[in-house]
Amino acid sequence: MSIITIATSKGGAGKTTIARLILGRLSQAGLRVATVDADFNHTLTDWVRTASKHAITVEHELDETRIVPLVESLHAAHDVVVIDTAGAATQATIFAIGCADVVLVPCQTSSADIVEAIKTMNLIKSASLMMKRDVTARVILTGYQPNTNISTHIESEIAKAKLPVMETKIHRLVAFQEMSFTGIVPTSGLAGLQCANFLDEIEALGGIPEAAKMAS
Repeated sequence: MSIITIATSKGGAGKTTIARLILGRLSQAGLRVATVDADFNHTLTDWVRTASKHAITVEHELDETRIVPLVESLHAAHDVVVIDTAGAATQATIFAIGCADVVLVPCQTSSADIVEAIKTMNLIKSASLMMKRDVTARVILTGYQPNTNISTHIESEIAKAKLPVMETKIHRLVAFQEMSFTGIVPTSGLAGLQCANFLDEIEALGGIPEAAKMAS
């Protein structure tokens, strides 16, 4: 069983898109998946309850004191729990980081996103020191546009800041945008390939149980 937290102190970085990809693909693979939506906008909750075609348990929770007990309860009955945090540095985000096996920090290709990614990674480091355990964390580039000056610049800034970054990049593809109303996570084409590679990387980090490989 695994807990994956998606965190960034900036809104619009791609947190909900990343959560949909993980939850949808793992559900397709036959795993029992759940999510705690700790975002004020409850976008992920709305997607699961109105659009998603996948078997996903969702709980919308803003009370920071209830995050950890709720995650533990869901964790006992599911293979993977994904926590979608608010687009701000809140106490709930700290708790979500503290109970995670892997933390993913989405980062769009903008200077503001890089600044916030650095802040979030520093927040994760502080949480690690407080708990006296290492928290595995990676930046994941979202809305990526290959072979552009801005993407080259962002990757250079990430390298300069020495941020640990995932090899897989989630491109700005129509298939990912369509998820919001079709409710279906892509399994074919470039989008499907990026999803598969993304999950392989998360599994290598210890964020997905071995059962996922067996079931897929």
